[in-house]
Amino acid sequence: MPTKLKPELVFYSGATLLEGPCWDPKEEVVYCVAIEQSLVYRINFLSREVTSYQTNGPVGCVVIDNNGMLLTAEKNGIYKINSLTQERTLLIHPEDNPLMRYNDGKLDPLGRFIFGTMGENQTLPNKGKLFSYDGNIVKTIIEGITISNGIGFSNNGEFMYFIDTPTKKVARYFYNLKLGEANFDKYIIEIDGEGYPDGMCVDIDDNLWIAEWEGGKVCKWNSKTGEKLNEITLPCKRVTSCCLGGDNLDSLFITTAKKDKYFEPLAGGLFKLKIH
Repeated sequence: MPTKLKPELVFYSGATLLEGPCWDPKEEVVYCVAIEQSLVYRINFLSREVTSYQTNGPVGCVVIDNNGMLLTAEKNGIYKINSLTQERTLLIHPEDNPLMRYNDGKLDPLGRFIFGTMGENQTLPNKGKLFSYDGNIVKTIIEGITISNGIGFSNNGEFMYFIDTPTKKVARYFYNLKLGEANFDKYIIEIDGEGYPDGMCVDIDDNLWIAEWEGGKVCKWNSKTGEKLNEITLPCKRVTSCCLGGDNLDSLFITTAKKDKYFEPLAGGLFKLKIH
């Protein structure tokens, strides 16, 4: 089952916790965040230019909205950033518990920003939430989360996939696109072994690509049957997230993190793998 293809290191900055890769198809660049360094990176592989954006405390994720602006989930709130001028605007700050921070986030099929929370310096069971922001109204769509992580949507918009990492499971929710509301359906995947599900993405066939924290791999799963279809090993244990990008979305970009007790020179880097 493991692919014989080896992911290639394509970006390294010494980040301790690189996360949330996001492909911008219009500009053909990858964004990702260095959570603990409070940085967003914009990486242009064609020009080999890297732009960094300083954030207000740890930054959980970055997405590109329908107007080409960046939305970031930072310690002190959700910001809009102009990627060209770096002008920053605070939009909202729905998490009022100072012990929490924002973590992973994605846009839903209509462009709402869906983002969640987790304990910043310690695990706080059931204190996390998943929020939805449509540019005007912010609301809570899931409560009782411990570590809010991977988010994805089926291609028809009917389902939202969501990971609360300590459960080691991927949950499927019925998603009301009109109202932007999620209702739990069932668990569709359970991760065994050492790894914990972290970030994920959904491909054109509704397969889920799931990064495994402490598992050293990204695995491809059938979202309908729960069958594991493939696994890609990385040269570090803490694999944090992944996204599809490149021409025809034929490349998988994978972020990783460091761990003190491991000798992993490439940990914290961004990797790329051609998947078809």
